[in-house]
Order: sequence, then C-alpha cells, then structure tokens
Amino acid sequence: MWERGDLVEIRNDCAIQYFAGKTGIILSNIGKHLGDSEELGHYYRVLFHDGSDHIFNDNELTLLSKA
Repeated sequence: MWERGDLVEIRNDCAIQYFAGKTGIILSNIGKHLGDSEELGHYYRVLFHDGSDHIFNDNELTLLSKA
C-alpha cells in the first residue's frame, strides 16, 4: 500500500483519459475494492498541482517516489 505524500503518475490507460499522464500526491487511502471472492485493489485520493483531487484505483497509478 502507498502512503500519504507518495508521488504518483496516472497511467495512460486510466478510466478517465483527462487524467492520463498527470502527476499527483497521495492524500489518503480510501479503502479496498472487494469483488465476489477477491480483493481488486485499493482506492486512493490523489491531489493535483491545481488543488483539485480525484479518487483512483491503485491499478491506475504508477509510483514515482515514496514520501
């Protein structure tokens, strides 16, 4: 799991193409995504340079640097 302050990049294949390639900082771990019988990842709130934030699944993020 990633922690508050980690620097991430939004992957090019993310669900909302507007965010593809942008960098941001992890604000918080929102929780797990649970499927029928398996864990499908964690959700993170990511802060961008303009002050906006958005929630992403960890499979949409690439870790660039630990806090």
